[in-house]
Amino acid sequence: MIGRISGQYSAEALNNKKSRRNVSYSGNSFTETDNANISSFGSLLAKATAEMKNIPEVREDVVSNFKAQIESGTYNPPLDKLANVLYMAGILDAAEE
Repeated sequence: MIGRISGQYSAEALNNKKSRRNVSYSGNSFTETDNANISSFGSLLAKATAEMKNIPEVREDVVSNFKAQIESGTYNPPLDKLANVLYMAGILDAAEE
């Protein structure tokens, strides 16, 4: 989906879009109007963006649960998953094992 977004909204794609402008003549004056068409994908993207604004950036209930476990000494992180994340991030080298 990310590829679809970047493909449709890249600088190259935007430069290829033609704006539609209607010009009509009535009596002694010209009337000019602009039109915009929003695709179904654009509408879906707008809805998803609006929904994401309702999600809190920090889930306080999860943070407080981890804090309580750490303070009581009962938090045992899955070390194999932690090592994998550190390895994938380039922080942990496989030769250090």
